[in-house]
Parts: sequence; C-alpha cells; structure tokens
Amino acid sequence: MNLRDKILATEDIESETINVPSWGVDLLIKGMSAGERVLLMQNAYDAKTEQVNMSKVYPDVVVSCAHDPETGEPVFTKNDKEAILGKSSAAIEIIANAGLRLSGIGAEAQDAAGKDSSSTLNEDM
Repeated sequence: MNLRDKILATEDIESETINVPSWGVDLLIKGMSAGERVLLMQNAYDAKTEQVNMSKVYPDVVVSCAHDPETGEPVFTKNDKEAILGKSSAAIEIIANAGLRLSGIGAEAQDAAGKDSSSTLNEDM
C-alpha cells in the first residue's frame, strides 16, 4: 500500500462519548470531516457584518457532531436547527465545544470566531 492509499484508508475522524447532564443522556460526538468544517464556516460567515454568526454555528455543529452512542446514527437533522436553539444553552455548549474540539477548531479559533458576534446572535433570534 502506498502512502496515499494508506492516508485515504485511515479512519481519522475522532469521536468521544460525553454526558449531557441536563438531558440525562450520553451522546457520541464525532468530529467533522474537512468538507463539513468548510461548509460550516462558509454558512456561518456573514459577509454583511464580516462576522461569524454564532446562531448558525452551534446548531450546525450539534447537527453534524451529535450521534447516538448505540447506533452511531445522527441524533438531529438540519430541520432541528431552530429547536436546538430553543434548548438549554449549557447543554448545547457542552455538545458544541466537544464537536468543535474534535473537529480541530481550538479555543483560540472559537474565541476569534465568536468575537463581537453577540449582536449577530441576538439579531437572528
């Protein structure tokens, strides 16, 4: 097997099971693929305000990353994004932070992405 084939055959998407105390459930959180991450960032960027719209980031991360630990199937669909925004911010924060971390989006990048985005978040709610 050559190097290219070895790299492409490697299962490299990280995952971990987390507990969401306020929901009384465990979730399997899987990191995003590079394509999912690019799409997330493209969809979240508001060219008008030149900021990342966090009201789009968190629901997208939860939809992309939250899976049933028993089946591996996604828990939510894109149709659940509005409902996700109505759930506990503490619960969503736990899931989103794990999903972002497993997707290679570190705390510094998260802070930079959310910088000055509070007005964008409030305008969309």
